[in-house]
This record gives sequence, structure tokens and C-alpha cells, in this order.
Amino acid sequence: MMKYKFKIIYGILSLFLIVGCSNDEAGPSNTGEKVNITQISSKQTYDQKYANEAKKVLSQKDNIQKVFAVNSDELLIIAIEVPHHERFQLSDTNKKLSKEMDKKFKKDDISVELATDKKIIIELEALEKQIQNNSISKKELKKQLKHISKLLKEQT
Repeated sequence: MMKYKFKIIYGILSLFLIVGCSNDEAGPSNTGEKVNITQISSKQTYDQKYANEAKKVLSQKDNIQKVFAVNSDELLIIAIEVPHHERFQLSDTNKKLSKEMDKKFKKDDISVELATDKKIIIELEALEKQIQNNSISKKELKKQLKHISKLLKEQT
């Protein structure tokens, strides 16, 4: 009777070990994969050259999964998504990349704001889609960017 219990427990543990180790695609792996970014056409309502330039630079970083950016004449807002295991260093990453982007766009006389918050990421992604579809005016774009900037300041 004792041998059967031991065999059953051993069998169940072996099954858990096999099932647990066989799922290689369980989490996102960022080894060797490029960050998927959407280049916003410069033929749109607003020239998005600053946003596209920021995306290009940030997409080269190892610890960034997604980059969204939108700019007006005087404001560039960037949102980045990092892997889950990198979230412990989120404030350090945010400070470092904010300084880098400020330095990069200082000569262009444009204010740069960088966010890692999920709500800001969602807002910027939706705004990018509106720009891509030409379904937003310059006035509305400025209004949306000010709203997102206000949300950013409320979080800090």
C-alpha cells in the first residue's frame, strides 16, 4: 500500500515537472527581437519627425518592448513599455531615458516628457492611430497632448 502511494506521488510530481518545464512560450522573451514601432507619416496633419526620431533611438535599447510617441510644435510625449522583470528599476530607467531624450531634443527647442505608465501608453497609442488615420485636427492634437501631459504631472 505504501509503495503505491509513493509511486502516485512520484508520478504526479514528475507530471508537474514535465508540464512546468515544457512551456517555453509562457512569457515574453526579448532576446534578439526588435521593438515593434509604428512610424507616423510626416504627410499627416502634424509633422511627427521628433516622435519618429525618439522611437528610432529608444527602440534600440535592450530593456524596451514598445515605444509610442507623439509631438506637436512645442511638446513631445513618449511612452515606453518595459519587460515585467525590469519594472523594479522603472524609476531609474525613466530618469535615465528622460535625461537622454531632453539632451537629444534640447537644440530643437521642444519640451520632452517620458512616461512608463500603462494609462499613458494606452492614450498615446490611441492618439498615434488617430494621427495615422488623419482623423484628428491640429487643434485637437494639441488639446489631447496637453491632457496627456496633465495626466503625467498628476502621477508625479
